[in-house]
Amino acid sequence: MAVLGFVATGCTQAPPAKSASDGSGATVVRVIDGDTIVADLSGTETTVRLLNIDTPETKHPDKPVQCLGAEATEFTKSLLAPGDRIELAYDVSRLDPYGRTLAGVYKDGSLVNADIAAAGLGVAVLFQPNERFYAEVLAAEQQAQDGGKGLFGTDVACTVPAMAQDAIAGLEALEDTVPAGVEAVGSALGIVAAAIVAGKAKSAALQALDGSGDAVRSAVWASRKATYLPLMSAAMDRAASIEKKLSAKESALVQAKKEAAAKQAAKVKAEAKAKAKAAAVAKAQAQAKAEAKRKAAAKATAERQAAAKRAAERKAAERRRQAAPKKTYRAPVQKSRPKSGGGSYSGYTGPRCYAPGGKSWKPC
Repeated sequence: MAVLGFVATGCTQAPPAKSASDGSGATVVRVIDGDTIVADLSGTETTVRLLNIDTPETKHPDKPVQCLGAEATEFTKSLLAPGDRIELAYDVSRLDPYGRTLAGVYKDGSLVNADIAAAGLGVAVLFQPNERFYAEVLAAEQQAQDGGKGLFGTDVACTVPAMAQDAIAGLEALEDTVPAGVEAVGSALGIVAAAIVAGKAKSAALQALDGSGDAVRSAVWASRKATYLPLMSAAMDRAASIEKKLSAKESALVQAKKEAAAKQAAKVKAEAKAKAKAAAVAKAQAQAKAEAKRKAAAKATAERQAAAKRAAERKAAERRRQAAPKKTYRAPVQKSRPKSGGGSYSGYTGPRCYAPGGKSWKPC
């Protein structure tokens, strides 16, 4: 069961452990969880808390089952079956505040506390003054870290490494998210923005493990954050850069679309204006043609009317002429003059040639 307040050090090499012979023999009754068992000790069922190892909670009254808690319990059960003979080795303090016996548990000469840590199902913890098994458990934990086992693996989604990898992978997947069309850019921006929000949330969830009630994952995070924080920060920076590029591209594409729309609108307006002008010219030409036609028709009508009037006037004159009394023309009687030289040209009406002085003439 997890207990708050542990202190971890960087030791990886365990000093020689004291012999298990300084403890006492016992028989396994049952396993409570990954780091707590019940053993028959001299005929008395005794709750034993394994020293210097902390596994995820499964039985805490105020906490849910923690990541790999059930797996840790099952692993401890696989090591300590009811009826198995074990040796309990003690340290300075024999009991914890809950009255449980604190001990290192040996089976067949192997320290079960360290075996659990080597499987990646528990972390080394130190509660002074009990430090007897800490170095060996810490060395086993380091083996699990190096091998990516259990709490240090990425194959289970709830582990710290899996959460960190998920946060990083979600951001790194955005590297090639630079589509061409404005609609695709808008969609990509939504994807990138959502990934950044999710990445920040996952990073915050990991960093919240510092000092959290989940002592085991807090310890795992403390051992791995120096590796994962720079990676997450770099992935976040790349995602922010992609978002910036997409935003710039979206702005450029939107502007280009607006300009194309404005150009098209101007073209449509110009075409409409030209069409209206052509229609006005055609209308003016039609009106001029109609006016010319009207004038020609009016002129023709006036000419017909004038011709008709002249014809009527001629007819009226003819009628008047025909209605007037007819007159007989009589040639004027000319008095005969004596011919020059006594001659006479009685009845001569032709041209006359007068002699000088004009008193006599003769036919010319």
